[in-house]
Amino acid sequence: SLQLFNALTLILTSFFILLWVTHRWEKAQLYLQIASDLGVTTLLVALTQGIQSPFVSFYLLVIIYCSLSMGSKGGKIAAALSTILYALIIHAGNFGLAAPFSKGINAQQAMFRIASHALGFWAVAFLGTYLHQRLRAVEQELKEKTETLGKLQRLNEHIVGSIRSGLITTDLQGRVAVFNEAARELTGRHPEEVLDHQIQDLLGGEFWNQILNANLLANPKPLRREQWLTLPGGSKRYLGFSVSPLVDEQQQLLGYIVSFQDLTEILRLEEEVRLKDRMAAVGRMAAGIAHEIRNPLTAIRGSVEILRSHGNLPKNDQRLLEILIRESDRLNTFIENFLNFAHPRTYTKRALDLVPLLTDLVALLRNSPEVRGKYSIVLISEAASIPIYGSVDQLNQVFWNLTQNALRAMPNGGELKITLRVASNGGGQIVFEDQGVGMSEQELAQIFQPFHSRFKGGLGLGLTIVFQIVEDHHARIHFESEKGKGTKVTLSFLPMPESALADKEEPARVAAHI
Repeated sequence: SLQLFNALTLILTSFFILLWVTHRWEKAQLYLQIASDLGVTTLLVALTQGIQSPFVSFYLLVIIYCSLSMGSKGGKIAAALSTILYALIIHAGNFGLAAPFSKGINAQQAMFRIASHALGFWAVAFLGTYLHQRLRAVEQELKEKTETLGKLQRLNEHIVGSIRSGLITTDLQGRVAVFNEAARELTGRHPEEVLDHQIQDLLGGEFWNQILNANLLANPKPLRREQWLTLPGGSKRYLGFSVSPLVDEQQQLLGYIVSFQDLTEILRLEEEVRLKDRMAAVGRMAAGIAHEIRNPLTAIRGSVEILRSHGNLPKNDQRLLEILIRESDRLNTFIENFLNFAHPRTYTKRALDLVPLLTDLVALLRNSPEVRGKYSIVLISEAASIPIYGSVDQLNQVFWNLTQNALRAMPNGGELKITLRVASNGGGQIVFEDQGVGMSEQELAQIFQPFHSRFKGGLGLGLTIVFQIVEDHHARIHFESEKGKGTKVTLSFLPMPESALADKEEPARVAAHI
């Protein structure tokens, strides 16, 4: 009989394993499992001395998992069924069943055994119910804390991602753990390229050594540093960094927090302010010097003209006088440019279109003798019309100066590409790109300084005047250049003001009314 019992147990076990693998009818599987376990336990108790069987405790296991899986109701039902089945085993003889294990047991002993086991069954049922309730409470508390932790984590991620400053955190070895969206935009690197990598690969070993030697725990002020960072595309960005220690609740150093911002525009504005100050000082000096030189220069030239009018001078003297007149004219031109720089003339501004303005300029350049056959000038207009507000004469002076500089930067010939487009702010943007000799960083830093010319015979005032005109138009000019790789100049103009648009449309309305 025990062999049959073992076979039955093996068959039932295999059957329930197959049912569990299907993951179907799980509730029905549970009920069937409980019924089978109660039946198998009853059969096992009946086959092993009944009332004296050591396997009566198996009922307790069934009651416990019923309580844990189905709660109070499941535990009570399992306790009641276990009591009934155990009582049936004790009183099997009264039902005409062979019960050799019940021999010698009177009714009082039987009732005592049933009552004591029933008490144990129900006690376990109530204990299982209590455990079930505690388990559910703990599960609910764990779920709530997990949700709260998840919300806090998402909030932290949102905060870090929403900060407009770049944010990087590292461990003590410099391995990057946090790299927010602003850091990706400022450095041009994807998080996959930076996370779990050394920060030295991004910011350089010198910066990391400065962090390690700063003793940030002892110093209440953060470490500050400004440096140029080369982006993946080759362009550069000037960033300002602030480094603070990352500590735990015991103030033990865990790593470093590096926050940074883009200071490129601020640096450019500072340089513009310094340049304006220098040019203002030069302008004040120019006003006095130019007038002091111009008056005697005019007298000298007039005297030379009188001397040259005498026809009895030797040829050598005539040649010397011509040289003196030519040099006087050159010096006078220089003074004229100097005065224009010091006291620029006022021009009338009006609504104008950049497209025909640049089209005429390019046509003039293409037909000039020094350009034909040596240079290629390409004009690309990404819009049919780009209206702005400005002075035609001043802007022509700017465009002519920039194109002449570009051509002179290509002594052996090359291509000058001029691109017109509508700027992101609704204004106009013009880009001049040449294939010339390019400029070093030092030359770029001095490009707008007066009397600083890169070309032989230049006065060094062209780009200074260009800068003044651009400033007068509230526009922006930006140079990008690298030695041996050409130069790129970007002019950005404000959109047409509404007052200028109204003035431009007024004649059309009057004509239509007439």
